[in-house]
Order: sequence, then structure tokens, then C-alpha cells
Amino acid sequence: MAKRMLMENGIPAELRMRAVKSLGPSPVVVLLDAIAQCGGTCGATRDLADVLVSLAAEAAKDPAALERLTKCAQTPEDPAYTAALRTVAAIPTEQRPAVLKAVTVRQIVIGTIPGAMQYDTKEIKAKPGEILELTLKNTDTMQHNLLMVMPGKMSEVGVAADKMGDTPEGKACQFVPDIPSVLAVMGLIDPGKSGSLFYVVPQKPGTYQYVCTVPGHWRMMNGKLKVAP
Repeated sequence: MAKRMLMENGIPAELRMRAVKSLGPSPVVVLLDAIAQCGGTCGATRDLADVLVSLAAEAAKDPAALERLTKCAQTPEDPAYTAALRTVAAIPTEQRPAVLKAVTVRQIVIGTIPGAMQYDTKEIKAKPGEILELTLKNTDTMQHNLLMVMPGKMSEVGVAADKMGDTPEGKACQFVPDIPSVLAVMGLIDPGKSGSLFYVVPQKPGTYQYVCTVPGHWRMMNGKLKVAP
């Protein structure tokens, strides 16, 4: 049952975390194994990566986890490469292995425009493979989220989110459609609060997009991530 909760789509993060901790002494290693089994392509991969990043502090204290993270973060062809890099980025520099201390993170703060249903940053430029720490400061009076999506797929993601409707079921999954076009997720941020996301920029140049998928928001609340060498 615990393995099913790791690998199946649509499982809440808290249940995935409970499953992880029941499967072995090192949750970080369990997660890396699960991501490898997904092959980086199954619908649960993104959620597993998010859970892994949330365990960055725990990983820094676990020699076996740190060794495995180091190997994955240095191997671009590893299915867990991106998740491992995101996790390393979330570990304070002084707690990282020597070979990963040079990993750099560029911080980008995105705000909301109260009453306008818009981000205050409409365009971000980045290089392939760059690691970004995106912070969303929600100064609005309603909840917002932020999803990174594949080029040309914003409408597909937005329409899928609208179909969820403003329902308890939709809110339970943060209004995030379970489709491959969604690359990374910063969940719902309450008014007056902030959230963050460590994101490894795709290697393929192009214009990616970020969008709020609270039903009805996506057509106005979006921006472009322009990736070029």
C-alpha cells in the first residue's frame, strides 16, 4: 500500500510523506529510488520531487542521503537529477558536500497586484540549467498559486484547472491539473503570505510560462520564462 501511495497519481503530499517514512530508515533515499523507478516520466514524479525538496534539512544530516543526492546531482542523465539539484539548492551552502558548494541559486521575487489578478513580473530571462529560487509574495486579498508549464501549453493547463471548479476537491489538489504539461508547482499561497519554489531551468531553450491556476485566474495571471544560452 505504501508503495502504491508513492507511485500513483493524485495522492496528497502528506500521505506520500507518511508512505515514505514507512518504507525505510532514510526517507530521502526512498524518494530517490521512487523517482528512479518512475523514470522521470510518470505523473507522480513531480510530486515526489516536491516532497524530496521539503526534506532538504533532513538530507543534510543523513550521510547516506547526502552521498546519494551528490551522485544524482552530478549525473544529468539520472531521472532524479533535477529533483536532486533542487534539494541541494535548498540545503545551506555550509552543509553541502564540497563538490556541490559551488551550486548557485538566483533568487527572483514575484509579487501580486492587488485587485488586478496579475503577477507584477511578466517576464523572466534565464539560462538552460540555471537554478532559480522563485518567491511569490501574495499581497492580494485572495489565494494564488504558481505553476511552471511547457511552451505553448498554458491554455491547456488553464482550461484543465477551470474544469476542477472552485470545489473542495479542486482546492485539495491546489487546483493543479495532473497532466504532463505542468513542470513545477508552487501551491496555494494565502493572502499576506509568501511561498517559494526551487526550479531547475530546462536545458531546451524556448519560452516557457508561469501561471496561476485558481479557477478563472489563468487568462490574466501569467508570465513568460524565456530560456536562452
